[in-house]
Amino acid sequence: MTRSGFLELVLVAACPAVGIAQMGGMMHVPAGTPRVELKGRIQKVQVARGQGMPHLEVRSGESTVRVVLGSVRYLIEQNFNPKAGEEIVVSGFKADGVVLAVTVKLVKDGKLLRLRDDQGRPVWMRGPRGRVGQGPPADGPSGTGGFH
Repeated sequence: MTRSGFLELVLVAACPAVGIAQMGGMMHVPAGTPRVELKGRIQKVQVARGQGMPHLEVRSGESTVRVVLGSVRYLIEQNFNPKAGEEIVVSGFKADGVVLAVTVKLVKDGKLLRLRDDQGRPVWMRGPRGRVGQGPPADGPSGTGGFH
C-alpha cells in the first residue's frame, strides 16, 4: 500500500460516518446508503473556516443528528445562513448517525438549498453543463444549485 493510500485508509477509519468518506477532496456515497428525510430544529451551527466540513446539529424527536453541509465558499455564495433554533427539513444520505445533506430547507424562509445531486455528488463542484469544477449547475429543478 502506498503512503497516500494508507493515509486515505486512516482518514476513512477516523471519519464519523464510516459509510460516507472523503477521499481526494470528493465526498463518496457508497451504493446502498439509505436516503432519509429529517425534520427538526437546529441546535448548533458549525460553519467556521478551518473547522472541517460545515455541519449542523439538528434535534429531531428525541435524538440529535449531525447534518454535513458543503463547501464554506458555496454556502456563502448561496447566502445560506442557518441559525440555532430554526426549523429545518433535510433530505440526504445517512450512515452511522450522520446525514450527508442533498437538500436543506429553512422552513421559516421557505428556501431550499441543493448541496448535492441524487447520487451525492457536490453541486458546488459542477458547472453549468454538469462539468466538474465550474460552479453549481444551472439546468432545471433537479440540477439547480442554490435556492429555489
